[in-house]
Formats: sequence, structure tokens, C-alpha cells
Amino acid sequence: MKNLYKIVDCELRLLHTGARQIKNFKNSKEGVNRDVFSHPKAKKKIPLFNLNSVLSSMKKCKIDYGIISGLAWINKDTLRKNNDYVKKCLYQYPNKFKGLYIPDVSNPVKAAKEIMKLDKKIYIGVEIIPKWQNININEKKLDPIFKAIIKKNFFLKIYTAHITQTLDGDSPYRTLQFLKKYPNIKTLIPHMGGMLCVYGLYKPIKKYLKNAYFITSVSASMKMVKFAAEVDHKKILFGTDYPGNHCFSQILPLKEMKKMNISKKIKKDILGEQAIKLFNFKKL
Repeated sequence: MKNLYKIVDCELRLLHTGARQIKNFKNSKEGVNRDVFSHPKAKKKIPLFNLNSVLSSMKKCKIDYGIISGLAWINKDTLRKNNDYVKKCLYQYPNKFKGLYIPDVSNPVKAAKEIMKLDKKIYIGVEIIPKWQNININEKKLDPIFKAIIKKNFFLKIYTAHITQTLDGDSPYRTLQFLKKYPNIKTLIPHMGGMLCVYGLYKPIKKYLKNAYFITSVSASMKMVKFAAEVDHKKILFGTDYPGNHCFSQILPLKEMKKMNISKKIKKDILGEQAIKLFNFKKL
């Protein structure tokens, strides 16, 4: 059955071949190893982090477009290889995907120069995952990266956890402080920003959310999307975090989204219409 909507999955993950070999990270102290490769189902699910798996799932779900990125490592070689793999996939399917580049934050000046060289035909922005990159998003040393993002008119995706998960570098509070410091940077905030999005109800905070877009990658608690949609659905973009979500599935959160008790117009906007306009996807 044909979808009634154009659908964009704004959060998809890919790993290059070497990063899909769990044995390569057996003794690694990387945050990715701690949080992803050490998962009880990792051996079975990590192989899903490849282009063919993502394309197959999108076809099954009738999802038209996607925003892809890798994961973040301290190891420079691993990070480079994963960025290269994402770039290869973007050039292979330029009408299907747009991408996010994950910079090496250990050298912000060099990272800024690399960001300035990114091809805007395939990249829509930059992603930072503080908990895996051993940083706080509000560190002043990162300013060269943010200035480059502004110059390129890029989006910045900031990993943000729920308040039940951490009080450290990925907390909604830290993200809010960044939004206050850089109100003109267009931001993509996954996991509904740990529900920072609902503070659009509170006028003193709402003004700092004007350029923030929240991704629905809360596969275990999709009802949160309905609550946020009642606040401001124009700031919500559909995304699953496939295959790294709790269910290792695209179709389950999509089904939850489709059956949600909100208007067809709002569903259409969240599922794809807003993302198509924001990221300049060509309508098929």
C-alpha cells in the first residue's frame, strides 16, 4: 500500500566495515564500545549498520529520504574511516540521502577548516556527540567549529540524552545553555531533546528554541512525540535512529507515529514535509 505521505527519516546510522567487527573493539575504552558494542544483542545487530540494510529497511517502510551519519570516536583513524564511508554512501545515493559530518573535536581549528570544505550538495551539517567525544558542548575551545557552521549555513546536531540518563555533557540543561549562547545556529536535537521541546510552553525558554528542531528518536516512548506536537509540531522531525534504536527497527516507531492521535496535516508535516523543505530534498 502506498504511503499517504512523503517520509524522511532524519536520523540514520552507518558504520564502516571495520567498525562492524566487534572483536576490533574488545579492549577499547571508547564510549561507542561501552554503549553500543557491549550491548547484549550487539553481535546480531551491529551488522545492520550498513548501507544495504538501511536501504532495505527504507524500502520495506516506504521511506523516501534519510539523513545519515556515523558514530563518534576519539580514535582519529576510526573516525576518519567512518566519515569517509558516510561520504561514499552520500555520493552513491545523492537523491536519497543527505549527511552529517562528525568532526575531530580534539583540534577545533583543523576541524573548522574541514567543515568549510564540505560539499553542500550532500551535507546538511555537523554532528557532535559530547558523551563519546569527551567534551561539553559549551566549551569555548569549540568556538571555531561553531563559527564554521554559521559560515556554511549548516545545521548542528547535538546529541542530547533524557534526564533519566545523565547529568553530564549530554543533558537537556547543557543543550539549552548552548542554544542561549548561539541562538542563530540551526540545531537538530535527537531524542526530543530529552523533552526540552515541551518548554516551548514557557515563554522565557521558548525564544531560545526558535532555531531548534527536535527529532522523534524516542522509539521506546513515542507518545512523547504527541505531547510535543501539542506544543509546536513545526519543530518536530521524524527520525528513528535506526539501526541503533532500542528495537533495532525503523518500522515499529513509524507504525507508532502513523497511528498517533494527531491530525493528518500534523502527521504529514512531521513525517516528511518539514524535512523536505528544511533540507531541500527533491520531491519524487
